[in-house]
Amino acid sequence: MRRHKQLSVFTIVMLAFLSVTVTAFAAGMSDGEKVIFRKTADNFIVMYDSSTSMADPYGQSDIMEIEAELQILKEKVTTLPELDWQAGIYTFTPGWSMDYFKPYLGMRTYNKTEFMSTINSLPTTPAGATQLQGGLVGLGKILDKLSGKTVVFLFTDGQYTSQPGFPSPGAIAKDLAGKHDVCFQVISTESDKANYKAVMAIASANECSVVVPFSQLVGRPEWLTDVLFNVEKVDTKVAAKKPMKKEVMGYTMGKVLFDFDKSNIKQESTVALIKLSIFLNEHPMARTVLAGHTDNVGGEKYNIKLSQRRAESARSYLVEKMGINKDRITLSWFGKSEPVASNDSEEGRAENRRVTAIVTGM
Repeated sequence: MRRHKQLSVFTIVMLAFLSVTVTAFAAGMSDGEKVIFRKTADNFIVMYDSSTSMADPYGQSDIMEIEAELQILKEKVTTLPELDWQAGIYTFTPGWSMDYFKPYLGMRTYNKTEFMSTINSLPTTPAGATQLQGGLVGLGKILDKLSGKTVVFLFTDGQYTSQPGFPSPGAIAKDLAGKHDVCFQVISTESDKANYKAVMAIASANECSVVVPFSQLVGRPEWLTDVLFNVEKVDTKVAAKKPMKKEVMGYTMGKVLFDFDKSNIKQESTVALIKLSIFLNEHPMARTVLAGHTDNVGGEKYNIKLSQRRAESARSYLVEKMGINKDRITLSWFGKSEPVASNDSEEGRAENRRVTAIVTGM
């Protein structure tokens, strides 16, 4: 109790101290760096699976597969910057109708509010057959009208209803990949259902198509970031240049560092988090992505969990100590895979035991 009280007093003192620098910080996040979010694709299409089989439990959880699918979509859209993609949401499981490829939101310039509103209106009760073959044929008609690179996020539980007269899903996807600049992200529940291998063949359409398990995305929306956009530091020589329409400016904050094998927030690291909270309060539309990292000591699985705990600790501080809405914070964790310093020295390893943040949406 005494320790908690002392920390609260420290927080109040720091807030008073930092309040005199709010204006300068909010204008430029002076201890961070400007970054640019740049598109790596021109278009993206979501193929939403709401078929009857999506009522099955997701893994060992108490939610249905369709609920996990919606969670992934909401988390992903929440973290997307407002870049000028052409984007749409379609279903290949439109109840019991014969519309093989039905739009919930037809192709248009991406708008986060409109996209999230559409996701919130998607069916949550699984029903109907999985008309995947017809859906892929319908996808081809959309691709015919698009230019540039397209990413297709195909949600599936590995089940579909075979439609006579259509080639296999893998064959259709390969044909589409031969005609268009398209990459399939087959987002799979990993369930071993009747047609699982046939559905997974879609990911063999070309080199940029892959299978991504639900388990790598639930709670980790940044996993697919590089597929649609990347984050680049701003060249100071051109920092004054107004970003092009396909670019969005953001900011990074100072690092929160951790002791070896620890995930608790050290007192000296609260300064960066307090500054971040002030910025978020000054910019109600802004959001932040917190990314946890470790040094290279220990196994990969252990460090993945440790980096997750560090990101969670930073979020807890912002939510519980600083009153930031949890919905404005997204977490990512990378274990030891992204060092910023050499792991050959203690000083370098100390720099790698960190949580960083990117702020967007100003």
